Amino acid sequence: MFRQLLDKVQGADVPMITSLLIFFVFFLMVGVYLFIIDKKHIQYMSHLPLEENN
Repeated sequence: MFRQLLDKVQGADVPMITSLLIFFVFFLMVGVYLFIIDKKHIQYMSHLPLEENN
């Protein structure tokens, strides 16, 4: 299906593949960030709206 779409639209192969690569790289970076981030920071941020500090 992807190959048929590339064959029908002339000159769209580079922008389509580039956008697909950007999409995968972005979500790969988000996934890596979620594994690297400090778990204490996640815990702190999850309780932040619920805390009342005067």
